[in-house]
Amino acid sequence: MRYTWMGCLLCLMATGWLSCKKMLDVDSTRAVTEENMWKTKNDAWAGSFACYGLLRAAMSNENAYWAYGEMRAGDFAVTKRGDLKALRANELTANYAAMDAWRDWRKFYAAIAQCNLALTKLEGIPALDARYSRAEMKLDMAQVRFVRALTYWYIVRVWGDVPLITEPTTGEFKPVARENREKVLQFALQEALAAAEDLPWQFDGTDPEAPGNYRGQGISHWRSILATRGACYTLAAHIAALLKDYQGSLKYINIVMDNKAQTGYAYCTNNEYLTLGSGGNATFRGRVNWNIFQLDFNFDHAEYSTTGTLEYWTLRYPDVPKTEAEIYVMKDSILTIYPDVSDVRSVLFFTDVTAMQPMFYKIKMMDPAVKNPNLRMFNSCIIIFRYEELTLLRAECNARLGKEADARTEVNTLKAYRFAAPLTDDYTGEALLDAILEERRRELIGEGWRWFDLVSFGKVPAFTNISEADVNMGAEYWPLSKSALSLNSLLTQNTFWK
Repeated sequence: MRYTWMGCLLCLMATGWLSCKKMLDVDSTRAVTEENMWKTKNDAWAGSFACYGLLRAAMSNENAYWAYGEMRAGDFAVTKRGDLKALRANELTANYAAMDAWRDWRKFYAAIAQCNLALTKLEGIPALDARYSRAEMKLDMAQVRFVRALTYWYIVRVWGDVPLITEPTTGEFKPVARENREKVLQFALQEALAAAEDLPWQFDGTDPEAPGNYRGQGISHWRSILATRGACYTLAAHIAALLKDYQGSLKYINIVMDNKAQTGYAYCTNNEYLTLGSGGNATFRGRVNWNIFQLDFNFDHAEYSTTGTLEYWTLRYPDVPKTEAEIYVMKDSILTIYPDVSDVRSVLFFTDVTAMQPMFYKIKMMDPAVKNPNLRMFNSCIIIFRYEELTLLRAECNARLGKEADARTEVNTLKAYRFAAPLTDDYTGEALLDAILEERRRELIGEGWRWFDLVSFGKVPAFTNISEADVNMGAEYWPLSKSALSLNSLLTQNTFWK
């Protein structure tokens, strides 16, 4: 992934995405011009990996992934920060710098712009550089398609209707209206399925789509950090579920789970899930069999930061020199979420659950080489999909399709790993769906799912200060930023936030 940030810089500067009306009078000596980019194998590597890097930048910007997926749902309390208090209270038009960043979708569209450009340019490189085979080009183009599809799926969940841009931007930016969310999701679904056809189950050198070591590295290096066939079908399953096509979603989930020998996916045991130590834990270190796809922050490549990861908000003394964390889960909430005393997750995910402010320890990746507590660096990955979450999605689909025994089996499979009491046959209908929602809450807390789960299950009014009438007016979505509205005359604000 060392090409990622170099590629982000070089390719974004070459695209003209910012639509500057004037060029520099003197050619830059630091940027690759568009005429000299997209000529060689190395350009292809940098250009395609830049798509991953730009998506990661959008997700980690001011902890955006957790701002969208966790903070509005109410599980995390806030100590002092005004912007986080406004976020938790669903006051999304509040005047804070971080809130401005969360309202702005341009970093996501920068990733989409890079994907559009790469898909146009990659096809021409094999003719210019014989080292870059058409087979490798197909692999790279499929990964780019996956990233683009994933980005559209994600921003639809955040903003609803969004502009659908599928061609590279040339010259000045032309205003584009918002497209119906269903059309955008259908496009993303077809892209995910098309990408699946050209990707291997694993980058282990045995699949005909990717023979040998990919870019000089084996499976231990690439596991869960690159798009694979399993990641594509997982994305397709989530898109179908968002479209309420639960039969289609179940079909894609079954493709993944029925090919376990090819994917290598497995459930994580509790020791593997959270082995505490100075260096953190296995799951959020990543590149493990239960992470289907993650956006990587890697010690080995100096990809660590003091911000952009959840630890910046959740840790306090003795791990970092702060008397209070910015956010925490109250002890009463912990007891509500984990009422089963045999469930090990409450102990695994929190320290001192009887304290006034228990510390959220589920995600704790700290560089052990840094001894100065004032220079703490974090490198937890952003997990987009993992096997346990896919199991719970299959439980939901089965329940909604009337296959309630199958749904209970899926939930109980996961509960057994966490030593929690199984669901009985009494759980049917709405009670079964509620149990699945709560199991998702217990397993996925802090991973960016809770808000979207409340929306999907129709439970936003039950857990937040947003009413059913507010939901009907679009309060589940974020408002558009003033900058986006001013730069694109065809955009309209979400109804609730007008």
